[in-house]
Amino acid sequence: MLILSAFSLAGQTAQSPLPNSEMKDPDGQKIQFKFRTLPTSVQIYTCRQTNQTYTWAGPDPDAILTNNDLTNSAKALTVHHYKGPSWEATDGSLVRSDGSLAKHYLPNNKDAVHWLELPAKGPTKQFARVKVIHRIDTSGGLPPSDKPCDAQHAGDQERVNYSAVYLFYADK
Repeated sequence: MLILSAFSLAGQTAQSPLPNSEMKDPDGQKIQFKFRTLPTSVQIYTCRQTNQTYTWAGPDPDAILTNNDLTNSAKALTVHHYKGPSWEATDGSLVRSDGSLAKHYLPNNKDAVHWLELPAKGPTKQFARVKVIHRIDTSGGLPPSDKPCDAQHAGDQERVNYSAVYLFYADK
C-alpha cells in the first residue's frame, strides 16, 4: 500500500503525468461551472537559462474563457485566466491555485499541454464554493520547437495558441 501511494504521488508531476483515464470528478463534488477557451487564448513561454542550458520556461496562460454553452440556469460569464494561475470573471469573481500542487494527466493529443487538476485557493463571489479546477480536452499550447532558445534569445517570449475546457467543482 505504501509503495502504491508513493508511486501515485510521483506520477502526479509534469515529468511523469498519469493517464487521463485516471482523472475523476473529485469525491463529493459536482461541476459548478464549465468554461471553454476562446480561439485567441495562449500559453506564454519565456527563454530562460537553467544551469548551463537555455529552455522555454512557463507556461503562463493568457486566456479568455466563456460558458456560453450553458446547460442550466447559470449566468453567462467571461473569465480571464492568467499567471498565478488565476481565473477572474468580469463580475470580479476570482479563484487562484498553486501550480506546484497541480496533478498532471496526459492529454488525448500528444501535441497538447497536459490536463490538470488544481486545488482552488481564495475563491470569491460566484467562485466562493469552488474547491477544484480541472483543465481537460486540451489542444496546442506546447513550448515552441521551431524557435531558438539560447543566450542570444534569453528573455524572448513566445505566445502559443491553445484550447481547453475548464471545469470548476464545488461541494454537492
